[in-house]
Formats: sequence, C-alpha cells, structure tokens
Amino acid sequence: MLQSPETARRFREEILVGLDAANTEALARIRNNWRLSEHPEGNEPFARPTLILTGRQDEFFGYLDQFALLAHYPRASFAVLDVAGHNLQIEQPHLFNTLMLEWLDRVEAES
Repeated sequence: MLQSPETARRFREEILVGLDAANTEALARIRNNWRLSEHPEGNEPFARPTLILTGRQDEFFGYLDQFALLAHYPRASFAVLDVAGHNLQIEQPHLFNTLMLEWLDRVEAES
C-alpha cells in the first residue's frame, strides 16, 4: 500500500475518525451475527454497469477472490490497483476517481 504524508493525512481525517467514533461493542455483535438472507450472486446475472475495484496489497480481502464474481456481472469492469491496499480511494485517488467517473457515466447512459 502507498504510504505518504498525504495518505496518512487522509487516513486520519477520513478513516480513523470513523473508527474512533464507532461503537465497537455493537460492531462486534453485528460481525458475529450477520448473515445474508440471499447470496448476492445466487440469482440471475446482474446485467447493469458494474465496477469491481481491488487493491493488490489489500490485507483484508484477496484481490484474486473477487475475480470469481465476474461471471455474475457480465457488464463489469474489473481492476486490480497496484500500490493499493484496502483504502483505494486514498492510496490511488486519481485512478480510483477515473474508474468511478467512467462507471457513473455508464450508469447514467442507461437512465
């Protein structure tokens, strides 16, 4: 993951502030008890514009695991951002923003 004064500042201001304010007891209860009523990829393929972004250095979720989702999302763009962990929007902001704007353009074109 990219470490710089700017990523540290953004992490403190955008991520850490939320983590500090979180009710950790409530989050632990949710984490221990949540279950999906339906598997998101268990129904018909999702045929609308989709964007799947992963960070190659993400220590929480494996980027290769997300590749398996592509069969269910035939209109998906899939990108693995190098030099990025779990906070893609902070670690690779220009690439993240470019990909998000392109996805939003595709969504808007369908409206």
